[in-house]
Amino acid sequence: MPENRCDICGAYELLPFKCKYCNGTFCASHRLPESHDCPGLKMLKQRPIGEVKSAARRKAQIKMPAKLPYEGNYAYIIIGITVLVFILQPLLDPWLTGLFDLSMGSLLSRPWGLVTSMFLHAGLAHLFFNMLALFFFGPLLERRIESKGFLALYFGSGILAGLVQVFIFPTSAVIGASGAIFGVLGALTVLMPDLTVILYFVPLKMVYVTILFAILDLYPMLTGTPDGIAHAAHLTGLAAGLAAGFWYRERYKVRNARWQV
Repeated sequence: MPENRCDICGAYELLPFKCKYCNGTFCASHRLPESHDCPGLKMLKQRPIGEVKSAARRKAQIKMPAKLPYEGNYAYIIIGITVLVFILQPLLDPWLTGLFDLSMGSLLSRPWGLVTSMFLHAGLAHLFFNMLALFFFGPLLERRIESKGFLALYFGSGILAGLVQVFIFPTSAVIGASGAIFGVLGALTVLMPDLTVILYFVPLKMVYVTILFAILDLYPMLTGTPDGIAHAAHLTGLAAGLAAGFWYRERYKVRNARWQV
């Protein structure tokens, strides 16, 4: 079989070597380009070093997955935007809140409210506790599921929470990031259940903190106590975060970790 014989010495090879530079057939002794005086190798050596490095760099860039421009810092960016919007609210209200909040009546005419309502808050305490939770827990989750996963979970939980809230209470508008924050807490509860959290000077595991928050939101809903808080949004965001946490844990086999903050 001529195709199985070396072009240099004629030795038979059951599995001969094909040179990628000259496409010749060679035995084990002559398989290297240097061993058969390969013309393709000579051409490669004549190329400028910078050109060779640039080609290798372009090849490596093609293989590398695309990354977001601020990888690992989106929790802090969201906090910064939310605080800036809160500063502008007193100056531009009621126009700002009326244009960017979320309600059943404006769902079709202003669909952007599904996202923009998360950057609006009803008061300083509302803003402070939401951003405090995001400051401590957001980067932890972002480092474990990467920035793309974090952004998808944060805004996905917030959008779903807002939708459920306005469907249950169609006459009221929704603002705030609580649904998204509860999504972050839910995912961390699954991925890091042993995370130690200091809640009012009491150290508790993450899983117990989440159970406590869920009870505090369930009680007013079951008793019908009106307090102006979107408890349905909180519980919906929490459920979405828990589901995402289980999905990430099963897909990427994320191990539980012990952290203290």
